[in-house]
Amino acid sequence: MTEAWDDQLLWYARAVRAMQGKPETDPTSWLFQANIHGTSSDSDNPEWNNCPHGGWFFLPWHRAYILCFEEIVRHVIKDELNGPDDWALPYWNYTRVTNGDPNSPESQACRRLPIEFLSPDWPDGKGDNPLFLGAPDRDTDAAAGHSIQWPEVNPHNAMQAPHFTGVTQFGSADTDSQLIHLNLGGSGQLEMQPHNLIHGFVGGVMSQFFSPRDPVFWLHHANIDRLWAAWLTNPDHQNPTDPDWLGFTHHFRNAQGNQVGFTSQDLLDEQQLGYMYESLTEGVGLKPPERLVAMLAAGANPPPETVVATTGPTGLGAESVTVPLSPEPTARASALPEAASPETPSRAILNIDEVRADTPPGTNYRVYVGARPDHEEDLDPEGPYFIGHLHFFGAVGSNAHHHEHGGSGLSFKFDITDQLTELRRLGRWDGEGIPPVVVTPAPLGPPPGAGPEARTRTVMPTVPPESRPRIGSVSLITTEP
Repeated sequence: MTEAWDDQLLWYARAVRAMQGKPETDPTSWLFQANIHGTSSDSDNPEWNNCPHGGWFFLPWHRAYILCFEEIVRHVIKDELNGPDDWALPYWNYTRVTNGDPNSPESQACRRLPIEFLSPDWPDGKGDNPLFLGAPDRDTDAAAGHSIQWPEVNPHNAMQAPHFTGVTQFGSADTDSQLIHLNLGGSGQLEMQPHNLIHGFVGGVMSQFFSPRDPVFWLHHANIDRLWAAWLTNPDHQNPTDPDWLGFTHHFRNAQGNQVGFTSQDLLDEQQLGYMYESLTEGVGLKPPERLVAMLAAGANPPPETVVATTGPTGLGAESVTVPLSPEPTARASALPEAASPETPSRAILNIDEVRADTPPGTNYRVYVGARPDHEEDLDPEGPYFIGHLHFFGAVGSNAHHHEHGGSGLSFKFDITDQLTELRRLGRWDGEGIPPVVVTPAPLGPPPGAGPEARTRTVMPTVPPESRPRIGSVSLITTEP
């Protein structure tokens, strides 16, 4: 016998199994619903491969998506399985913190996959649990019950963003009236963290655009939707008022398999849509140290004044990698020190481009500037050297970027001006040369069953060699405001 299951998830598992037994052409089937988001190969079906990422329709589109999915599952439970008629989709609150301590055993447990997703068996001990996915469909470490670490899920920056629209803001970039499937560099703070990093942590199917084939996808997106509702509890936070956003119609299928449409304006009040969340105050982030800066997405800065340094392809893996940057011969020697001086308006921007992998690496990566990889204290994600994360959601194999983008990889931009200033203050950089960039796999939380003494113990993730995670190029530039 396995541990007791949550009743909502038990009915969910039964419905998943029933939906998986339907043909892909049935709009209420498991595969049809997943294909709306993305497929594992090219498709001519106009209803498939429609998920928008890196744009301001990310949140309303996914709200309508999980709303219709929830209706279909409820219909299956009630009418096909003779179950309750009030079933509701649970949310996976991996952002929950107990007693203000993100390292407590209770907090760590929230950042593991729920127990219902960790065993191949049903509660009665019989196999074929549809919520369980083994490797390579789910990352080995996540499937073993390791937890993602708090720095990878803390939604504080997103929840404090004052505006909805913009790559440094809450809800991603303005894409006018276009439903862009993947706008490189357009992800806002919530989409970057925790959304993309959870996809990377679970790995496997969840690392790719057909991620809804993993049953945990829907619980993950229910929590992202909850964080949107929580962000709006601040009276200073508002959704876009642009008619291009409000009037755009999102098309899905309902429980009867019929096409239905929702404008973004139709989706603004979750209670009017017939649901509400248990809590909009729990699991909304903890304030990180002031010295941490938010990651900026591509396109967030003016054109560069000077390309200071570059490097070519760099392979990543299960160990820390130091990326040596070569100074550009044409760059002014004073460009970088000027950018790190509080007396000048210049900014130093680190670009990391063509981030991709052949198969899901099952990990996210932390990026540092000026850190010593053999000094554990330098690799503290709340320390002065940390600048942000890399993930691989949408950059895996030929499926990257919905096929038509050719798997060229993702691009990331980090404003490292404050870090360079801090390095000079600490005496770790004298303004000469280029501080090294260090990329390391994000460690995982303690294994299941670890006692209180292991509350801060971490393990390094397993990165399959065939994954070949890599960076195409790194460049350091300075810009003028």
